Amino acid sequence: MFEAIRCARPARLYIAADAPRPGNITDVEKCLATRAVTETIDWPCEVKRLYQEQNLGCSFGPRAAFSWFFSMEPEGIILEDDCVPHPDFFSFARAMLNRYRNDQRILSINGSNLGYQLSNGNSYTYSRFMNMWGWATWADRAQVIDYSLSEWKQVHKPLWFLYQRMRQGLFDTDINWYKYWQHKFDLTVTRETITWWDWQWIYHQLRNRKLSVVPSKNLISNIGFIEDATHTKASDNPAANLPLQSLPKQLKYPAEIKYDRVYEEFYVKWVWCYHKRLSAFFYLKQYISRLIGRNV
Repeated sequence: MFEAIRCARPARLYIAADAPRPGNITDVEKCLATRAVTETIDWPCEVKRLYQEQNLGCSFGPRAAFSWFFSMEPEGIILEDDCVPHPDFFSFARAMLNRYRNDQRILSINGSNLGYQLSNGNSYTYSRFMNMWGWATWADRAQVIDYSLSEWKQVHKPLWFLYQRMRQGLFDTDINWYKYWQHKFDLTVTRETITWWDWQWIYHQLRNRKLSVVPSKNLISNIGFIEDATHTKASDNPAANLPLQSLPKQLKYPAEIKYDRVYEEFYVKWVWCYHKRLSAFFYLKQYISRLIGRNV
């Protein structure tokens, strides 16, 4: 990942790192080794570092980094250590940050498209679900996220609420999809120690009907699907280690801002909660989505 950043040669670079977990010698060694990777900045660059002295974990660590970063920058790109970007990701993110800077309908810009093959000739599409494997956003969007989900606590009919926000059509009866997210949001407000920050962004996105930009080609490969990962342990996940693809130099913009049903139905659902199904079924879904996509 850092080699890709070196090739992109950003003028300003913000590096945030959590501290080792208490009493974990392996963490100490790995943290030192990881920080060492970022020590050699061999291009003209203003560098700022946020190295935590106490372990904050997978929720508070990133949240502290976001707050720190966006206190100094109005917008920017966010890359975690296991997300390897294609060179085109940086120019694509920059173009989208410029294009949608003042459009509050857009919450974020995805780098990963989960392997989706957009077939209508556009350079990107939209989704009601952000992806955090290499992404970009603006400070005014980041600063309004309620990580405590206080509004969710006040929702009296959660399944009905989620149906209204997530349905693909009037007669969408995928109750398991709504229950999946009800469970995730319930965990966020009831669990004392949480290890995530992205479900809160997705809740904010759904509640306020925001969209994320999704590139037509996959611009991020997540190489972190390994046994000792915190969340992405399944190496056979269909979204693991996806190949990188390049975008055409001339971007083609969608004529209308609306969420992509094919992408959400056949890719977002699969990665978030259906990934344990047989891989053969995944490839069947891919085939069907490409057939449908020809008419999107």
